[in-house]
Amino acid sequence: MKSIRGFFDKQGFVEVDTPTLVRSPDPSQYHEVFEATSLTGEKLYLIPSPEYYLKRLISEGMRNIYQITKCYRDSKEKDPLHRREFTMLEWYRDNADYTDLMADCEKLFEYLFCNVILKTPSEESNARSFASLRMTKIPWPRISCEEAFAKYANVKLDNFTDISHASNICNQKGYNTKSATWEQLYHQIFLNEVEPELVKIPGVFLYDYPAQLAELSKTKKDNPKYAERFEWYLNGLEIGNGYSELTDWQEQEKRLQEEVNAREMRGMKTFDYDHGLVAALRKGLPKTAGIAVGIDRLTMALTGEKDIVNVSPYNL
Repeated sequence: MKSIRGFFDKQGFVEVDTPTLVRSPDPSQYHEVFEATSLTGEKLYLIPSPEYYLKRLISEGMRNIYQITKCYRDSKEKDPLHRREFTMLEWYRDNADYTDLMADCEKLFEYLFCNVILKTPSEESNARSFASLRMTKIPWPRISCEEAFAKYANVKLDNFTDISHASNICNQKGYNTKSATWEQLYHQIFLNEVEPELVKIPGVFLYDYPAQLAELSKTKKDNPKYAERFEWYLNGLEIGNGYSELTDWQEQEKRLQEEVNAREMRGMKTFDYDHGLVAALRKGLPKTAGIAVGIDRLTMALTGEKDIVNVSPYNL
């Protein structure tokens, strides 16, 4: 963590601190949040990401900022890659897009590898992991979702954007399509056929996600079917999610409300979306790119550990 701070300090970034207990967390339907009740009866939530408050700071005039903070997701998953409490690194680069963040990831890796891994005594069991990382050629491959689906699943993603076509494709492949949403159909192919191939590559960026999975990213001007979003895979792990930030407050408000509605339909904890974020975008967010990286998983990738528990002090 000291070296991470050193990396960003050398580039002139400012470290900031934002709340972890908020009234309106990220309403994404893909993760549940922890709820708390104050002495006055007010419902508050632990953040799954510091993103919203970092964007508020940017709207107030800050540029090139980063934060290392605890984040929380109330998950039933018990596997080697997930914890309910974890450490997040998030940074925002001014006047940049998602391709600039990919270069940041490569530079951060090189910095940490030279300043931490090569200077740290390692057990023999980790030697192979270090060797494979050392051989990782930078710049790393950049594969679009469209290319990945065609190469690894023999699916033309342009034909998958319509739910009826997506259902037909999944039916032909033998997947369960009954009552499945478009996102569920997408992830059946992605998780079973695409991602297992990506994790075989030591370092790779998967980019240009379908617009249905844009999250808080801009859609591409030349092809609005896709969004300027990418995920970073390192040594077999997905460790980062970044994008060219959406600056259109009306589009952002629409997406947030859709997520709130989806949570209600799925019987998840419900709360109002963050009107403060919408107000920040309405005030004006400059051209910015941001990414969240799980430090626990980054440490796993750098050390060759296979279980997140082994890089965490929480179980001591």
